[in-house]
Amino acid sequence: MRKPSSSSKYVIAALVAATFGLTAGPALAQTTSQSDPGNAAANHRHASRKSVRQLTSQVKQTNEQMRATTGKLNRATAQLNQTTHRMNEARAKEMRVASAEHKVRKGERHQRSHIHPRNAHPANPNPPPR
Repeated sequence: MRKPSSSSKYVIAALVAATFGLTAGPALAQTTSQSDPGNAAANHRHASRKSVRQLTSQVKQTNEQMRATTGKLNRATAQLNQTTHRMNEARAKEMRVASAEHKVRKGERHQRSHIHPRNAHPANPNPPPR
């Protein structure tokens, strides 16, 4: 397997950084700042290893932060779901009570209207002939 050229290393570093949402600036800056004309290959190898370690460390930190944030978000979502459930139960109970009260009031009105008829003249039981 052949070794990648220095320009392809930059491309690989940029792709790796973009994949993990990081900037490739630090990795590329280290690669170029350590270039020594006398020992360029060794310096590139060292810089490449160092940048990979740095990117790996950054990725681990980002994953830990994401895990912590996801945990907080999951807990908040669970709490919101519980609160919403309790609110819906309370609302349903209030609606049942209000409905029962309404039926009671409606029943009272219905009974009163039969006890005390509103119209003194009932409808004519014998309609006029045709």
